[in-house]
Amino acid sequence: MASHISKLTLRSAIQTRGFAAQCVPSSGILNTAVQTSTLPNKLIVASADNNSALTRVSVQFKAGSRNESHDNAGVTHMIRLSAGLTTKNASQFAITRNVQQLGANLYCSTDRETISYTLEGTPDVVEKLLPYLGEVATQQTFRPWEIDENLQRARVELASRPPQQRAIDLLHKAAYRRGLGNSIFISKSQLGKIESETLLHYVGSNFLAGRCAVVGLGIDHQTLSNWAEQLTLGDGAGETVKSPYKGGEIRSDKGGDLAFVAVGTESAGLSSKEALAFCVLKYALGAPPAVKYGQSSGLLARAAGSGNYGITAMNVAYSDSGLFGILAAADSANAGKIVEAAVKVLRNPDIKENDVKRGKNAKKMELLSTCEGANALEFISNTALYTGSVPACGDILAAVDSITLDDVQKAAQKVCKGKLSIAAVGNLRNVPFLDELH
Repeated sequence: MASHISKLTLRSAIQTRGFAAQCVPSSGILNTAVQTSTLPNKLIVASADNNSALTRVSVQFKAGSRNESHDNAGVTHMIRLSAGLTTKNASQFAITRNVQQLGANLYCSTDRETISYTLEGTPDVVEKLLPYLGEVATQQTFRPWEIDENLQRARVELASRPPQQRAIDLLHKAAYRRGLGNSIFISKSQLGKIESETLLHYVGSNFLAGRCAVVGLGIDHQTLSNWAEQLTLGDGAGETVKSPYKGGEIRSDKGGDLAFVAVGTESAGLSSKEALAFCVLKYALGAPPAVKYGQSSGLLARAAGSGNYGITAMNVAYSDSGLFGILAAADSANAGKIVEAAVKVLRNPDIKENDVKRGKNAKKMELLSTCEGANALEFISNTALYTGSVPACGDILAAVDSITLDDVQKAAQKVCKGKLSIAAVGNLRNVPFLDELH
């Protein structure tokens, strides 16, 4: 089945790489300049006509879970599950049938800051299906009986969340409490309480022209701008929900044989000059293994020693803040010493020139993989939405090359002095409490 409407994905889905005949990358030319423009209603349009074998168009809104309140918590999860349902001018059957018949994909993804509706397919197919993308993204009706039918899907997603994801979710809750602390998943207690009126009010308040970016890859900029002008969106930019870092601790003792622990402190937001330094620091401390079934490398792995565990540095950047820390998974007997060893590295990192060099190379590899793959659209969307312009991939690589040992050490010192937050899931009998970490 070609359509993803009946099986929507999260923004954190696994990266994929697609190739057309003659081995041309699906995203086309790597370093194509991105054109950006702003329509009279403040909607941002960005595109790169990069001779791609596939065309991708995304409508993204600043409407992620950080904008939820206590009363409508979980509304963005239900909006994601409702993508592809009946709209003002098209039935659920018509949308699904037409997308599938033409062999395209249409899906919705959400995170803490954004909601995105994305259409991908061959250039001629995308041109025919753009009206359906506009319907799904801006003309929702949220019929009550269709919302009720989605509750079982929500229950399945809640039950199938991996514990690592749960630990990171709880770390945000401990660190920010509200705003960025809001989960990207609806809670079990909210199931059935998010009604059609709640969904329509949230969309009406947040799906505004001043909070929207229309981004395309493999499509002419003027064509995309003309289509974006036809979107029916409210005026204005709404309110920006502030989310200051607080710090704290949340533990979810579920039993079992393993413990999953996330520890972090505030880092830098996307607009900060320090953002790239924290990216390099992440790889200097230790990212996931580059070899399948291999061991993690870097300062964290060396500090934790040998054993059956997994540990990686973590860096998450948002528009106005960020989280830097570690994520560890280990058997319950050894979880305590592994977490303590990792926190000692965070509190007293010994960053050398070789660590920075390795970190810069790994970060450039990540950027190049993003520019070549399907995640390029996500990168351009986020950058356009929060900065109004998108630099070429080559310029970003040059910026990474310009990061010095001193820049990374300053970022490490901010982590060293920052207020810690901790979240843990699983068998926590040996996992230290926050006040026991130094």
